[in-house]
Amino acid sequence: RTLRWMELHAAFGLRAAPFSYQLRLTYATSLATLVLPQIVNPLSRLVLLLQDGYRTGRSLAASISEKLLDLASYLVFGVIGSIALASTFGGIVWWAAGLAVVVVAGVWVGYAMRARLGEFAVRLIERLPGVGQEDADKPGTTSEMTQDILSLDRMVAMRVLLWSLAISLTQATMLFFITRSVGVDLSYLFMVAVWGIIALSLLLPLSVNGVGTREAVLVTAFSAVDRSTDAAVAIGLLTLVIVGIGSAPGLVEWVRRTLVGRGRRLEEAAVAESGRAP
Repeated sequence: RTLRWMELHAAFGLRAAPFSYQLRLTYATSLATLVLPQIVNPLSRLVLLLQDGYRTGRSLAASISEKLLDLASYLVFGVIGSIALASTFGGIVWWAAGLAVVVVAGVWVGYAMRARLGEFAVRLIERLPGVGQEDADKPGTTSEMTQDILSLDRMVAMRVLLWSLAISLTQATMLFFITRSVGVDLSYLFMVAVWGIIALSLLLPLSVNGVGTREAVLVTAFSAVDRSTDAAVAIGLLTLVIVGIGSAPGLVEWVRRTLVGRGRRLEEAAVAESGRAP
């Protein structure tokens, strides 16, 4: 995620930042994703960028793109997982076929309507907060930010997409190792396919951070291959615990920002007080 955000900074014309800064923000947003409701947590990175003085329009566009990339990678793994598990779960054969048809049709329609979609993207970007202010002295022209996004280098776009797929594969690999850690012997490909179904469930607003839906998918998958459903529930809860531990360093960044913000407010208050003194 850190490396993907470095690419997003370059893609959207955001000020370059060192790896350490991007890593701190990644930990902070991971923690926010874990503890905040799903409707709010996508805004955490944007809030941090705005606190650090990044442009509103460009930061918002990059944040939206990050979520769209996550959506695309989840769909890719979801389709592959559905097709791979169709032979194991007779009930999802038609689901897998239908999902594959919908995705292929969506790609075809998107390619056929790419010109109109491009015009729609321009109008949408121009309405983002802060975009119009960047080129307020040039009415009727396309903003600099819009031109930067539309002229995005294909190699940069490809790298960002590959990082997104790598993120999803890393999450699936983590699920495989957690499964092995509780003594359940299932193949790597099977667990990657199961994670693909879990990824699809994460797109639905049915739970907070996948709690409940993840366990339901695991229980169904384990039942189909004669594995313990208790182990499935344990794996789901253990996944949540491990994600929490992995996100814990983000607390340092949030505390640091709180203390720095408090220090700035005290300093500003002291300056204001001295200014009123005779």
